[in-house]
Amino acid sequence: MRKPSAILTGLILVGHAFAVSGVWAQDQPDPELLKAKELFEGAGIPGDKWIEGETMVPHVAPAAHFKATMLYYPGTEELQPDEVRVTFMGSTYYPNQSQSGMSIFVELGNGDNFVFDLGIGSLRNYNSFSIPFNTINHVFFSHLHMDHMSDLPYFMMFRPIQGGWTPLNIYGPSGSEPQYGIAQMVEHMMKMTAWHQDSFNAWPIGEGYDPVVHEFDFMDEGGVAYEQNGVKITHWPTSHTKDGATSYRLDWNGRSLCYTGDNRPNSLTIKYCSDVDMLISEVQTATVSMSAQALGMPVALAAYTIDTSHTPAYGLGYICNEAQPKVCVATHYSYDDIFNNETVAEVRHHYKGAFAFGAPDLVTFNIHGDGKVWWREGVAADSSQTPRPALKSPIIKFPAPRHQVYDVINDTIEANEIPPEKWYPEGHMPELIREWPLTKDIEIPNPFATPPPE
Repeated sequence: MRKPSAILTGLILVGHAFAVSGVWAQDQPDPELLKAKELFEGAGIPGDKWIEGETMVPHVAPAAHFKATMLYYPGTEELQPDEVRVTFMGSTYYPNQSQSGMSIFVELGNGDNFVFDLGIGSLRNYNSFSIPFNTINHVFFSHLHMDHMSDLPYFMMFRPIQGGWTPLNIYGPSGSEPQYGIAQMVEHMMKMTAWHQDSFNAWPIGEGYDPVVHEFDFMDEGGVAYEQNGVKITHWPTSHTKDGATSYRLDWNGRSLCYTGDNRPNSLTIKYCSDVDMLISEVQTATVSMSAQALGMPVALAAYTIDTSHTPAYGLGYICNEAQPKVCVATHYSYDDIFNNETVAEVRHHYKGAFAFGAPDLVTFNIHGDGKVWWREGVAADSSQTPRPALKSPIIKFPAPRHQVYDVINDTIEANEIPPEKWYPEGHMPELIREWPLTKDIEIPNPFATPPPE
C-alpha cells in the first residue's frame, strides 16, 4: 500500500487541528504545514494580486444574513436597518406565464415600502409573496399606459377588505391637458367602480375608498414627489409616446435607485441617476426584423414603436456607461432565451459594469452592507391564500359600514333567495349574520397581536 505523501498527511493533520480547535495550531510548526496553511488561507482571494471577473467586482456580493444566496424565500429574512430590497412583481408589457405588467416593490430597512407602477397581473405576485394589501400605502406611476397601471382598480377596490381602512396615496404626473393627468384618471376610475364600492360599503371600509392623489407637474424637472421619514423621491420628465411620462429616483439612508419607466435614452437619466446603487430601465433588443417576426407584426411598425418610444439595448448600455450605477438593471422586457444573450451583447457594447435583468417576475435585489448589491430568484407557491392583513396593534378599530347589504338589494330579489333551512343539513345551519351588527366604529381586541391583548 502506498503511504500518503507528507503534504497530504500535513493537510489531514491541519484539518484535524482546525476541526478540533477552530484555529490553525501546531505545537511545533512544520515548514510543509505552514506552506499548506498559507496556501489554504489565500487560495481564491484576489486582494491586490489580481482582478476577479469582468463585471461584478467591487459592488456585487451576497450578505451573511441571507437564508439562501441563490433563492429568496419571502417572509424569511428581516431587512437590516440600512438595507433595501427591490422585487420585480411585474416585468413586461405583454403578460405571460412568468411575467406580468410592470410593477416594482421597494422595501426599506426602516419599515417603509413603495410601489412603482401596478401593471396587469402583478397583484398575483404580491399575493404569492404574502404581502398584505393594507401594508401598501404609497403607489407611484411613471405613466398611464395600461401595462403599468391596469391593476390599480382591483387594488383600490380590495385593499379595504384586507384592512386598508386609510386612504391610499397615489402619485403621478399631470398631462398636457387636465384630462390626461393622473388626477382625472383616478377620479373617473372611482366613478367606473361605483357599483363595486357601494356593494362593499356594507363591510368595514373606513376611508379605503377615498384615495389621496398627489399629481405633480410632469415638466417639473427634479421636483420632489415625496419626502418623509428620511425618504426622498424626485421626478423628471421623460420622452415616451406623449407628454406626461416621468422617471423617479429614490434616496434613503445613503442608498439610491432610479426607475426610468418607459422612455427614449435621454440626458436627464444620466443627470439624475449617476452613481446610484441601481439604475432600472426598460430595454428593447435592437433586432427589429427578428422581433417583428416573432411577434407577428409588420417590421415597420416594430421599428416605429421602438424608434419613437423605447430604449434599445445599445442605448441602455450608453446610459449606464455614462451614469455608472453599481448595477444596471433591464426590465419591461420579454425575457426570452432567444434574445437574452443578444440583449446583453448590445448593452456590453458600451457598458462593462454589473448588469442584470429585472425579469422574469419575482427576481429580487438587495442593497446591503457598505453598498453591495445581490440578486436572486424569488420563490413562490403556485397557489397561496390571501395574505393575512397586517394589524399589529393590540386593539383594532373596526369602521362601521355605510349601509347594510339588503339596503341595496330590493325586496323582490331578496324574496327569490332560497331559505337556508332548505339547503343546510339538519343540525348544521349556523346562526346567520344577515345584518352587520355595528352602526358605529368599534374597538375590539386583536386576536393576532403579540402578546395577546387582555
